[in-house]
Amino acid sequence: MNTDQVKEQFDFIAEKYDRQRRYFIPCFDDFYKTSISLLKSYRYSFDNIVDLGAGTGLLTMEIFKMYSYSNFTLIDISPEMLSIAKERFNGLDNFEYVEGDYTEDIPINTCSLICSALSIHHLEKPDRKQLYSTIFKKLDKGGCFINLDLFMAASPRINNLYTDWINYYTNKTGINGGAKTTKAKRQLLDKESTVRETIDLLKKCGFEDVECVYSFMKFGTIIAIKE
Repeated sequence: MNTDQVKEQFDFIAEKYDRQRRYFIPCFDDFYKTSISLLKSYRYSFDNIVDLGAGTGLLTMEIFKMYSYSNFTLIDISPEMLSIAKERFNGLDNFEYVEGDYTEDIPINTCSLICSALSIHHLEKPDRKQLYSTIFKKLDKGGCFINLDLFMAASPRINNLYTDWINYYTNKTGINGGAKTTKAKRQLLDKESTVRETIDLLKKCGFEDVECVYSFMKFGTIIAIKE
């Protein structure tokens, strides 16, 4: 991953990021809310929760609504993004913020839930494999990893159809040209994999129970449990 490029792009977009998510994600509510609701069926509580590539705290907020008494650590390479997250959770003493590259280190000893949204698809396959191995080691027994991300279809033709449909949807929202240009620049940093490739890689890194629990075109949510 070119960390400097990713940091530059997300620092630039930080203030508009939340507002634009609905323009770019046609399944926004299902993706950020419904797809993670299975966590409550798995565990009543998680002591320590870590959000990788936390950005402005969008995913953290939805998980916080379910597990408000957990301790949260938000990690992101963009200080501008994290500053918005700090405003979002202002006054709460169960939050910590780490500015850094989570592919180099996840600065915790152990935790019970690691989550991420629309971040890991920026990584090359060797970096993803290393990250998944680190996540597995950092999780407590019975811990869980949930990843909301972009995945490419196994069929190149269908993948192109997905991309065309999503671009059509975005154009219909009426979002301005500058925002679309910025999005296109960020997409150049994407290194998408398929859901199957991701599940196989997670299993190779030690997870036994891995499943895609939500999918809408290129948007998917994968849960992996450490036995």
